[in-house]
Amino acid sequence: LPGPLAAAGSAAGAGAMPKVVTFRRGPVFTNMRERLGEDGFNVFHCRRCSAHVVITDADLSCIPRRRTDGALVLDASSVVIRLNTTRQEGSQLIRRPNGAERQYVHTCASCGHAVAYTSLPHSEDLRLLYVTESAVRVPWDKMKSPWACNVCGYVCQSASQLEAHRKQRQHSEQDEGG
Repeated sequence: LPGPLAAAGSAAGAGAMPKVVTFRRGPVFTNMRERLGEDGFNVFHCRRCSAHVVITDADLSCIPRRRTDGALVLDASSVVIRLNTTRQEGSQLIRRPNGAERQYVHTCASCGHAVAYTSLPHSEDLRLLYVTESAVRVPWDKMKSPWACNVCGYVCQSASQLEAHRKQRQHSEQDEGG
């Protein structure tokens, strides 16, 4: 073999092949056959422009609400929170019946609509994020209900409705595995 490859090949050994390195521009997926829809994350979208603003792994059936304004409370110490927002400069002072509250607002990165706020300045670590439900679309359809039929997947509104469904469909406790 003439040229520089002949010298490199003969130095490594007479029968050795050169090392082939390939570069890929996109990610390589090894689990293409698995379902990618059930990743456990909930995406909250801005009501004005439909851009995603909050991604969290919080269980939607267990998210608490504030008594003062009904905002959804996400605790950063117990759930994953990923924001696609811009931090509004300064703060707002909101008058409440028991006094005043200072809010540091997060706005949608696309349209600037206020979607969430915190009670601590933006310079501090995020502890609690209050999401204004009227400003975002919450994926309530992904909520895990405690009253879901394990046999057919039907979601009920109460325990009595689940029992009525089981009787009507003739599902037994053995069918559900419990």
